[in-house]
Formats: sequence, C-alpha cells, structure tokens
Amino acid sequence: MKRRMVMLALAAAAVVPVSAQKSPLMKALTEEWPEIVKVDGIEIVHVQKNIYMLVGGGANVTVQIGDEGVFLVDAGGPGQGDKIVAAVRHLTRKPLRFLVNTGAGADRIGGNAAIVAAAGGLTGPVADAAGRSENTGILTVAHENTVSWMTAGSPGLAPLSGDALPLQTFVEAKKDFYANGEAVLILHQPDARTDGDVIVFFRGTDVISTGDLFRTDSYPVIDPAKGGTIQGELDALNVLLDLAVPERNQMGGTRVVPGHGWVCNEADVLEYRDMLTIIRDRVRDMVKQNMTLEQVKAAHPTLEYDGIYGGNKEMTGNRLLEVIYHDLTQKK
Repeated sequence: MKRRMVMLALAAAAVVPVSAQKSPLMKALTEEWPEIVKVDGIEIVHVQKNIYMLVGGGANVTVQIGDEGVFLVDAGGPGQGDKIVAAVRHLTRKPLRFLVNTGAGADRIGGNAAIVAAAGGLTGPVADAAGRSENTGILTVAHENTVSWMTAGSPGLAPLSGDALPLQTFVEAKKDFYANGEAVLILHQPDARTDGDVIVFFRGTDVISTGDLFRTDSYPVIDPAKGGTIQGELDALNVLLDLAVPERNQMGGTRVVPGHGWVCNEADVLEYRDMLTIIRDRVRDMVKQNMTLEQVKAAHPTLEYDGIYGGNKEMTGNRLLEVIYHDLTQKK
C-alpha cells in the first residue's frame, strides 16, 4: 500500500497543468512579460523587446515604445480608440508619435480620430496653423489607395475625414524612416487583399506587423472589388517569408503579429501560405478541366481547412472558392 501511494505521488508530481505548458515560442514571449494584462477590455501581450500586441479592440494593434514615443500599427475599430490609448498608457506615458494604417477595414481605422485627439492632433505642416510643429502631435501614414477607400467608407464605418485621415500618404512600393532608434519599413503589397494593404517591418526589433494579409483565425478576406487577387495575397505571404528568419527548426526568431489571432513566427506563415497554395492549385486544376463554379464548390477543395479558417462569414470556404475561381478564369 505504501509503495502504491509513493508511486501515485511521483506520478502526480510529474503532471504539468495544461495552463502551465508552453511552446518554446510562448515561453520566450512570457519570460519578460509573465502575465497577459487586460486594461479596459484590451489584452496587452508582450511580443519581443519593446513591442507589444493589443488584442480585443476589433483587430490586433502593434505598439512599439521608445525614446521618441509610441509607434502604433492600426487603431482598432469604431469606439475602440480610447481603449487602445488606455492600454498604451498602462505601458508608458510617452507621447503618441506615429500611426500606420495597414488597410481600410473598419477594425483597423475606426479608432484613428480618437488616437489623433489623444496625441494632441496631427504633426507637421498641416498642424502649423494651430501652433504645433513636427516635434508635437502624431504622424499618421497609409498607402494612397487605402486612403481612397477610407474616404469612400466601409461596412460598419462612415467615410473618414479631417484628422481621422492619414496625414502622409505614399504610392511607392516602400516607405521607410527611423523611429525609436530603429529602421521601420512600410511595404506595399499590391493586389493582395486590396490594392492598398501594407506590412510594417520593425527591422531592429525583428517584428513584422501584417495587418489582415495574414491572420490565424480565418481565410484572408480578399476583396476583388478593391483590387484583391489570390496571387497578390500569395505574393504578400512570400514577402513575409522572405523577411522572417527563424531561430531554430523554423521556430522563434522573427515575430509576426497577425491581423487577428496569436503572435506567430515563420512556421505559421509558411503553413498559411501552403494552405492557400494548395487550395489555389486544386481550383486551377478544376478550371483546366472546364468545371463550373458550382462543380468546384461541390468538390469541396477547402474541406480539411474549413474547420480552422472557414468560420468568418466574410470569407467562408465557398466565398474563397468564388474569389479564386473568378480570379483564375478572368486571367485565362
């Protein structure tokens, strides 16, 4: 009996609670930030070094903190801007200095106006008449095509105007500048989800903020009406793979902050890219066999992925098939 009790005690000691189990990546993420903190409904997740991810404001928001102040990638959804600011203020009292919008979705730009107001207005020449200079206020940036969609409005959000619109736009493939002691690259990904999406690469910190070009909870919401294509989406994911460098065994190294979901690394992006490539190739083979769209849907080429990525009503498996099919047949 005594021997049996000893064996049971040893077995119990060997059991690690599920909540305490961590992957190598999650262990690395929590070494300096042991607990996820929630402020006004927004979860603060440490990503790497001086960069954090804010979750719960409609879409993931990336926060970089440095001597110059706070750099934000995206602003959360309508009514979420003040909550995003409150979460940032839990981390630092430094001024809000930079805001990049990766796309024109309501969950990415709805908080623009509130964040600009919290920052004390826009920076630079536009604000000079109000007595401000380039050393005060916030610089807001987006691709010119994205700004065009902002002014047109989107589901759940009226057209933006005034301070809610990015102050600085660009049309080139890349915009770069120095912020908080490191180079920041804003890379346009043409014809991906839309014609204006960008990714933001914090080169010194080795963190990439992807916007909705990459997400862990859904197929990409490609919008053909706004210039989106399946090939452009795959090209964007390949750019992410080119930038990301794993530490070992495809794990660790470069951190990737998705538009929705958990902090990732190269392996996660690779899996997502391969999933879309497999579906695209299946549909392409069916197109070569002159199958109709309804026949393609009936064949269900997204079957094994729908349980993971098909829950978003904006981009179900069948909707993704429609996008890919029309994209391939129009090019043909």
